[in-house]
Amino acid sequence: MLTPHQALTVAVRLFAIIVALYVLREMAAFFIADVDQKDGFPAIAVVFTVLTVILVIVLWFFPRSIARNLLPLSSDTPAPPSQPDAWIAAGASLIGLWLIADALPGLMRNSLLMLLFRSEPMDMSGLRSGLLYYGLRFIVGVALLFGANGIKRLIVWARYAGSD
Repeated sequence: MLTPHQALTVAVRLFAIIVALYVLREMAAFFIADVDQKDGFPAIAVVFTVLTVILVIVLWFFPRSIARNLLPLSSDTPAPPSQPDAWIAAGASLIGLWLIADALPGLMRNSLLMLLFRSEPMDMSGLRSGLLYYGLRFIVGVALLFGANGIKRLIVWARYAGSD
């Protein structure tokens, strides 16, 4: 059985893979869609790609450090099965990672499209609403990821609130 730190380590690496696949897909689409763009399109895409590759490398090579920062300290040796309360924090962190991984490519895509086509006379309302949607998903994901212990305490409090 995996400890919460081991499970989160696996999730961080899966998150790195998902982000890498999304960025490869989105950047390929940007370059294929309109290579003739004169407003610095390739430079912006290259900068975002390089930053994302650095993020993926950090996530891939340092997942234990990230897991130790997100979850309370425990020993790295396999422990006996933990209480369900300990898994609540790990589950909230995993859901937060998934939301962030799902929202990040949409945020990048909509932001870049709005930046690239800012001078074009076109309706940007769909991009703005998409940016708001992905932004809210990203914020909820970050709240779940970094507030996992607080969520665990809230659930434990709610469970035992009426009993004395």
